[in-house]
Amino acid sequence: MRSLGTMRNPGSRELRRRQARLESQQRNAVREQTQPQRREESIRRGGLLEGLAPQVVMRLALVIGVSGIILIAAGVLGLLVEMGQHDVPLGILVLLLALAMVSVAGSVAAPALRAVRRDRKVPPRNVQGQLVGASPISATPGLCTLALSVGRNVEQYRIRPELFDKVRNGATVVGISVSPSLNYVQTLTVIRRDRLAAMTEPTVNRAMKVSVWLPLVSVGGVVVALGLAGLIGTLLPLGTGLLHPLVTLLVAAALAGVVALGARWYGNRLVRELGLVE
Repeated sequence: MRSLGTMRNPGSRELRRRQARLESQQRNAVREQTQPQRREESIRRGGLLEGLAPQVVMRLALVIGVSGIILIAAGVLGLLVEMGQHDVPLGILVLLLALAMVSVAGSVAAPALRAVRRDRKVPPRNVQGQLVGASPISATPGLCTLALSVGRNVEQYRIRPELFDKVRNGATVVGISVSPSLNYVQTLTVIRRDRLAAMTEPTVNRAMKVSVWLPLVSVGGVVVALGLAGLIGTLLPLGTGLLHPLVTLLVAAALAGVVALGARWYGNRLVRELGLVE
């Protein structure tokens, strides 16, 4: 039996390869299952606007709503103008581009608005735990990050800068009041403080700051690209045939694609620069 354990098995290398391939497939399956859950959880908590105050969300939604009304009105006006010039397909495409711009911009505020609506029906929850760490930036522009040890879990919250200042000087146990859906931290109370436990703030470099704003900038870039494509398409002297709206559609797809792919490429570059990939 000992000789069986020491002898080389010609199929052992292939067996290890199969086992490694199986483990890789299992990890990919788990990753594919968890990523939609994380996206759904992020959308449920307000998406790109998670942690902002409800008043700020309402103001942003109002600005996007008014801008959307103006864009739709401009699209309808463009349709009427093109109908007068006997170029109905181009007018319909201009209106569709305006609707696409509104939907892209509205996708930023819609999850946060739904979260604010849900928070009106339930009271805020109180969380108390030991301070694990904090950072002056977060995934939401303008907010900071707070990490608390609650039970066996470490929970992260996005807080306003004035609340971040409260935990700078030796805070060890913190209590917060947070809205359940939007994850908006209303109040923060330092329950226990130790002057010897001064917090060392992590360094914030340019890549971190840019990565925070990149999602919102990319969304705005796509909206601008669609609007610019519609303007260029209507000014092209291509007559009243089907070629005119087709070229306009291609220009819109090209500009929006360049912005989206450029933002994705730059985001991957920032990830490598921050050392977040193996």
